[in-house]
Amino acid sequence: MKQIVVVCLFALLVCACEREEHFITDAVYREMVEVDFQQKKAVFGEADTVLFDVFNTEMTLAEREALTFLYAYSPLVDISLSGGEFLLDNVRLAFRAREEMPWGEKIPEHIFRHFVLPVRGGKENLDTARAVFFNELKERVAACGNMERAALEVNHWCHENVIYRPTNARTSSPLATRQRAYGRCGEESVFALAALRAVGIPARQIYTPRWAHCDDNHAWIEVWIDGEWKYLGACEPEPRLNIAWFTLPVQRAMYVEAEVFGKYEGDEEIVSTNENSSAVNVTSRYTRAARTVVQVKDTAGNPVENAKVEYKIFNYGEFYPVVTLHSDARGETHLTLGEGDVVVWASRDARFEVVRFPVNERDTLVVTLDKREGELFSAEFELVPPEQRDIEALTSAGERAENDCRFVREDSIRDAYVATFMTPGEAHRVATELGVDTARFARYINVARGNYREIERLFRLSGDKERAMALLDVVAEKDLQDTPADVWLDHLEGTRDFEEDALFRDYVLNPRVQNELITAFRQPIWTALAREGVLSGEDTLGRRAMAERLLRYIERTQIVNYPAKVATPPVGVLRAGVTDGLSRDIFFVALCRTVGIPARLGAVSGKAECCLDDMWYTVNFASDQAMPKGKLMLYYPGAPVGDPKYFLNFTIGKLKNGGVRVIDLGSNADVDMGAGASYSKIFAAPVELEAGYYTLSTGNRRSDGAVMAGLTTFRVEAGEQTDVELRILPVMERVELAGHVALPLVFTPEGAMSPGDISLPRQGYTAIAVVEADKEPTNHLLRDMGSIKDELERLGVPLYIVFKDKDNLQKFSPSDFRPFPAVIRWGHDSDGKLLQRLAEGLQLRDTGNLPLVVLVNDKGEVAFMSRGYRVGLGTQIMNVMNRK
Repeated sequence: MKQIVVVCLFALLVCACEREEHFITDAVYREMVEVDFQQKKAVFGEADTVLFDVFNTEMTLAEREALTFLYAYSPLVDISLSGGEFLLDNVRLAFRAREEMPWGEKIPEHIFRHFVLPVRGGKENLDTARAVFFNELKERVAACGNMERAALEVNHWCHENVIYRPTNARTSSPLATRQRAYGRCGEESVFALAALRAVGIPARQIYTPRWAHCDDNHAWIEVWIDGEWKYLGACEPEPRLNIAWFTLPVQRAMYVEAEVFGKYEGDEEIVSTNENSSAVNVTSRYTRAARTVVQVKDTAGNPVENAKVEYKIFNYGEFYPVVTLHSDARGETHLTLGEGDVVVWASRDARFEVVRFPVNERDTLVVTLDKREGELFSAEFELVPPEQRDIEALTSAGERAENDCRFVREDSIRDAYVATFMTPGEAHRVATELGVDTARFARYINVARGNYREIERLFRLSGDKERAMALLDVVAEKDLQDTPADVWLDHLEGTRDFEEDALFRDYVLNPRVQNELITAFRQPIWTALAREGVLSGEDTLGRRAMAERLLRYIERTQIVNYPAKVATPPVGVLRAGVTDGLSRDIFFVALCRTVGIPARLGAVSGKAECCLDDMWYTVNFASDQAMPKGKLMLYYPGAPVGDPKYFLNFTIGKLKNGGVRVIDLGSNADVDMGAGASYSKIFAAPVELEAGYYTLSTGNRRSDGAVMAGLTTFRVEAGEQTDVELRILPVMERVELAGHVALPLVFTPEGAMSPGDISLPRQGYTAIAVVEADKEPTNHLLRDMGSIKDELERLGVPLYIVFKDKDNLQKFSPSDFRPFPAVIRWGHDSDGKLLQRLAEGLQLRDTGNLPLVVLVNDKGEVAFMSRGYRVGLGTQIMNVMNRK
């Protein structure tokens, strides 16, 4: 009888499971996800009993399959740091949005799976934004009636919370970006993406890895609306979709991509698929594009299978690989590209070739692998970006006026939030109460923005307030904006008994190693080391002996080749025991700093280094080999660029296995991307490098966006100095009249009550820029002006920065930028008359594409014009003005 009951219960259970709906209805795809899930689980080994424990939680069949999908394709950091309960919560929130939003049932399964369900949108730190954003937005967007209006409304809400401002390379979480009230384009896009997905609108991050016409990149958002992908500028709402400030400059892109979570099988050009994601080529959606073929052959003319083919754009001083493919049995790779020039670097078995590919001239390129790795060579390229074509205004005057009114209201909402931050006066009062340096404390509070309470809490709880200040002095500004007080306190407590020396602040106290999230790692690491006996007798051990123990300890950490978009912080590595190579190196630095050994990631080598006996040593893990070193000295003849900048005019890369790793000889850590240190600073003395084969990349960009680029290889011999000439190719500016404007040109100077004439020089040209405050293209132009302050002041010609109206000028805050050249004259456009006169003279059909920059002489002749987004514009303006 009991057996009959058991059988009946089992049958009922099976029937119940069969009645439950699958989240993944395609059985073949479902089986693939299960196989990938089991492979991911096997990667974690013994740690899977903890990290995968969430699967013992009671959940529906759909929830289980969705969670399995997330685990199968999440990067290691999301499993080891964020954890299963976090991922399950997000699964349930995604399902709730699908059930409650009016458009939920219209979204196809595969679109929901890849573009609503995933938590991660880019390289951001993860947080609970989905729950917060859903609660704030659900009623507001449900009232919109359809997905398109809802997506526009979400973007307006995003603008109420966040605007553009450049920050460093670490991408903060959506809630941290909101707390700060600004972010760079990558942070704006993951913020908007999180908001859209929170209310069930399919969204994905789109980016051009590098522009072809200027030195930068950009990211934005596409939303899936009733079967069609449409784009928007994140946190930069427009009256309709498929309109953004980058609508014109994106025509000059060589390659535009969407990285999709998981193994995507959509009807799009899928460029590549790895263990975690798929790369989708969307270039043809934004610009004129061509389907290209690269044929790789050996010296006998035979096709080469599995050759690595890198498509490179010269940008920020390097030939940057935007796409890497491998040739098929016919020796071919296929890729849709914009109609400009790329450099193709093909390699296989220590043979390679580097060739310019003019896509606008041909659709097929034959590459013969006739160079050997180690062989010295040089090449020069003139690389021309795709053309930009003018378009009619995409919005009516009425739509634009209504949108501008909303902008004013949204700015006031955000400004009201910013006004709640601690004021300088309150910061001085608190500092006096706490007995700390008022100026330094006020700076921390000002930088922390919405995180000011955590900074105040740190100082109220810290027993060593001077060391707390030293800690905050050594980290990046962004760290003050999203790090809780408890994390800072862990690092203070963990270093309480350490003596300070010249290296202590930067390489022991400092919790920042690379671009990982700062976590409270010292106490967990100390506990783990004590449990494993690593700290036994540590009071009598020297640094060298302790470093050897740490090396033996960390070699237990398994290194896997899973793609690592985001470095795993030390606490995640400690928890999982499995990670990628970079995160392993960060973990070792954290181990050393926890026990008081100065450690870092070498700027040049990129490897973990520790200081023993007053000397820095590169850490060689079991799979690494110690590399002997030599020296490099670059000699620059002094023309055509005054003092070349690293990551702008030149870079040096280490060549190994057919690929190039650009080394850091002086970056600008304050921003995500930008020119670094100058040649004269870096090569005031020879630079020490590992022995090996290197590339020297050089470039000089013309005002039309084309670049004269050079590539030279050289070898650094162990124990010797290698001398190489830094040769930067000259550019011939094509100064042609772009038009003629009627004089006089009038603006209202800053602080003036009435308009005045713009003073035009008798010889040469004056630069006039009509700009719009708080917009990314304008901010890039203003950053450019600050970066060449000395050069523009030596030139001595007035430059006019004219905001489009008085309100716009009042929104501008010079303190958000580095100091500007003294030759700049600030003002606003009185009744739009300046912009109207320039548009009439230059026959512009759309005056909304700002900044509008012209170089004009006293005859009204315009020798140069630029509209909209272009990074590096300051240097190009100066180059033309120098020609007189």
